[in-house]
Amino acid sequence: MIADGDGCNFRVLGPVEVVAGGRPLQFARRQQLDLIALLMLRADRVVATSEIVEAMWGGAAPRTANVQVQNMVSALRAVLHDGSGPLATVDRQAAGYALRITSGRLDLAVFNQLVGQARAVRTPAAAAVLLRQALGLWRGPVPLAGVRAAYATAARAYLSEQRDTALEQLFDAELGCGNHAAIVPPLTDAVAANPVRQRFVAQLMVALHRSGRVTDALGAFRTARRVLSDEYGLDVGHELRELERRILLGDRTLDPPAERERAAPGTAPPADDTRQAAAPVPAQLPLDVRGFAGRGAELARLDTLAADAGTAPAATVVAVVVGTAGVGKTTLAVHWAQRAAAGFPDGQLYVNLRGFHPGARPMEPGEALRGFLDALGVAPERVPAGLDAQAALYRSMVAGRRLLVLLDNALDAEQVRPLLPGGRGGMVLITSRDQLLGLVAREGAHPVTLDVLPAAEARELLIGRLGAQRVAADVRAADEIAAHCARLPLALAMVAARAAVHPAFPLGSLSAELSAVRGRPRPPDADYLTTDVQATFSWSYRRLTSAAAELFRLLGLHPGQDVGLDAAASLAGAPPDEIRPLLAELVRAHLVTEHLPGRYSLHDLLRAYAAELARDTDSAPARHAARRRLLAHYLHSAYAAALLIYPHRFRLELVPADPGAVVARFADVAQASAWFTQEHAVLVAALNTAADEGLGTHAWQLASAMSTFLDRWGHWHDWVATQRTALAVAERGADRIGRAHAHGSLGLAYNRLKRYDEAHEQLRRADGLFGELDDLVGQAYTQLRMSLVHEGQGDRHAALADAQQALDRFKRAEHRIGQGQALNSIGWLHAQLGQYGDAVEHCRQAVDVHRELGDREGLANALDSLGFAHHSLGDHRRAIVHYRQALVVLRRLDDPYYETITLTHLGDTHHAAGDRPAAAEAWRLSLAKLDALGHPDADEVRQRLAGLDDTRDV
Repeated sequence: MIADGDGCNFRVLGPVEVVAGGRPLQFARRQQLDLIALLMLRADRVVATSEIVEAMWGGAAPRTANVQVQNMVSALRAVLHDGSGPLATVDRQAAGYALRITSGRLDLAVFNQLVGQARAVRTPAAAAVLLRQALGLWRGPVPLAGVRAAYATAARAYLSEQRDTALEQLFDAELGCGNHAAIVPPLTDAVAANPVRQRFVAQLMVALHRSGRVTDALGAFRTARRVLSDEYGLDVGHELRELERRILLGDRTLDPPAERERAAPGTAPPADDTRQAAAPVPAQLPLDVRGFAGRGAELARLDTLAADAGTAPAATVVAVVVGTAGVGKTTLAVHWAQRAAAGFPDGQLYVNLRGFHPGARPMEPGEALRGFLDALGVAPERVPAGLDAQAALYRSMVAGRRLLVLLDNALDAEQVRPLLPGGRGGMVLITSRDQLLGLVAREGAHPVTLDVLPAAEARELLIGRLGAQRVAADVRAADEIAAHCARLPLALAMVAARAAVHPAFPLGSLSAELSAVRGRPRPPDADYLTTDVQATFSWSYRRLTSAAAELFRLLGLHPGQDVGLDAAASLAGAPPDEIRPLLAELVRAHLVTEHLPGRYSLHDLLRAYAAELARDTDSAPARHAARRRLLAHYLHSAYAAALLIYPHRFRLELVPADPGAVVARFADVAQASAWFTQEHAVLVAALNTAADEGLGTHAWQLASAMSTFLDRWGHWHDWVATQRTALAVAERGADRIGRAHAHGSLGLAYNRLKRYDEAHEQLRRADGLFGELDDLVGQAYTQLRMSLVHEGQGDRHAALADAQQALDRFKRAEHRIGQGQALNSIGWLHAQLGQYGDAVEHCRQAVDVHRELGDREGLANALDSLGFAHHSLGDHRRAIVHYRQALVVLRRLDDPYYETITLTHLGDTHHAAGDRPAAAEAWRLSLAKLDALGHPDADEVRQRLAGLDDTRDV
């Protein structure tokens, strides 16, 4: 085994450098750097002069190219001689030149040697050690950074492929060691950076599956399929399709190696094995920042607290990182958490509590708790209604687990307390501008105060962003820049971004520019940090084009945590193609971050600065018009997505979209669902903005459009909250139509949560309002919802009466889709009451109506009901036919929950017909999907499987 490669002084795996005496050598001309990099790529090999000319200039070589090469080689020889002897020689050969490294090591050679050794070792653990050493030699995402010669593009692609191949080997080794939970974050990053590299996707699916995150594993497959199809016109390969099938079937060969070894061949797994395998291990930490520098004392303090958390403490360790805005609290917390994640094998939870988010309301503790419970696999119907009950359930779920909880941007102690686990062995890390003294005094939290960067660490940050060579060329200017930025990481990163984009700019000129901006006198009572950082913002803002500056101001009006391209275009009232380069300009200026492809966010300080600029620069009518365009974008896009997910949903006559508002287009249900998932939190914030702006119709219609997604994906508490907001706005505006829709939707949401009395009250009010409006269809749908509530309460006779009344109203209104839904409900309820002949008749009629209208979801439900009716009559053959027809439709709809219902019914019928292997297969498929969804119905299916006498059939 070779020695550690950290001492390599010839470097191409990142910025190109030759280091001597701890400092990079200075090259008089950029082309000398290009040439030494080329020779390092071909170290110890003769490179023909013609090859050098082609590599350096491509097809545009000057007539004096050979002479220039000779001159550059002579200059290189002088630079590579450090006085005590040559670091390397550039030997002249008959055919060309060869670089011979005489004192030092080449990082690329060490990388290749380590990777080769990793392939030769016998154990995954040994391979992982070598591969981590190899990948640790990379000093940035881009190899050959700083090289501009013609050969660089192809060479970078080749080196990047070598790195990705080594990453694949490392992930395989980590999976072989059972470190599946620890590699989920870097695998997620690798997939995001390389969406067409299907091996990364497969490894991520396996890691998530082994971590108990079956839903996320299947979601990774669906995302890959969508990205490959939409952006590259490709389909997923056989490996991924086969892996999805094996995950759905609960294939034990996918288990971690240690678990497979414990389960001897031919023996059945423990009775609770499936339940244990499905226990989610959340990994919610955000992406770590690149180029993190300094904060050694604070990181060490957090390391000590984490060690204390693992040594049988009396309670969960709570640490609070406090400091002013822009000082780097979140960056520090995320960087440390990512570094320490492997020490918390039961998972990592993260939430941005929006405590100081300008223009948006702080997150309610209940919203954060519901997100955590979702991540921990608690089905929506198991989440209690009250905050205290939710907190108690959360504490029960995490008791005894070594879990890291990161609560970012907390407002105060009261917001945080319900989110604190009560068990031992875990750790909570909180960031806040508030000192949270109540937590320190009452809960024994450990404060970690973050001040501005020390001068040495500020310089280290600049070195990490600009390279040691550039900073060393003018250390004084670098220190002046740090002082002008008040040594705040946010401001320093912004200036470094401008310097990096303009590598020819001397640091001294940048320092002079900052000094001129900062030269204005401060108000006597001003906070110097705020004044200095705003001066830095102003310095960057004033260099924007007028169009980019206007867009930056408008982004300060956006209510959510991040913004997509179409939403940004709507704010500006311009086509997306015109906005995309403006966003790129803002990213280059470090005023905006593209934290995901096509998703842009602003630091809280920058958002507040943008909003302040908008108030000072743009008129109130212009700001109001921008917000209306934004809300129109979200309303019309959400409604279009909802109609794609369920084309036969209750129709609305939307408020017209304002000119300039961009409406998202979706190719299929998967795209519409993905959009809702991505925009979920932003849509809630947009609804609140509509309420605050007095746009009542926008508010209740947006809440109605969101309900399709919130219902299908089990976000029932959010469904209630959004409908309450919609109802309040409609009541303020005396909008009877809005009130009727909000009451009806709220009643259905309460029914999903089994809060039947509240559901009845809301539906009673909706029925009265629809009656006042002479809206017979609205009354019919309300009656059908009342039928669902009565059925949930076990009163099937009352439910049947409601469904029959709904059918009568639908017929009078000549509303065919509603008739089909009512007929299916009537048939189902007849079957529940043992009236099987009536059940078959009504279900057949429902099937005919839904087929006629092309309502695939209604057709699937009606076929399932018809199958149940025939099953109850003992006609198993016909029941099986109808169930299979229903499954074909459901799989096209990509509706996994209703598919589990039909699979369970199909298994019941096979079992009743005496075909136990077929019953076991149907129940197994149903159980795999229910476990993936974290649904409580899985227990009933598991009991069915356990009840089969012949376990070999299971």
